[in-house]
Amino acid sequence: MELTVHGPLRGITGSKTVSLPDIDHHVSVQNVLERFVEQYPGARSHLFDEPGTLRASVRVLVNGERADPDTSCPPTAEVSLIPAAQGG
Repeated sequence: MELTVHGPLRGITGSKTVSLPDIDHHVSVQNVLERFVEQYPGARSHLFDEPGTLRASVRVLVNGERADPDTSCPPTAEVSLIPAAQGG
């Protein structure tokens, strides 16, 4: 599965797109996010709050549509992760 990352996540991944290997069936967006954080632990604080809940400021798009953690995500989906921009 390919993910496009935005904002501070690019500094963590070193790339605009990253691959999550071994996702060959439908999974939830939450599963995708957990796999992403396993691969890039520095992304955790940008995506999740202390209890492990997806931050309200994070946008996840699946095939161009906004998705929540329970949304089903096929392995061929285009997934974008957009954390809140900080600064002013």
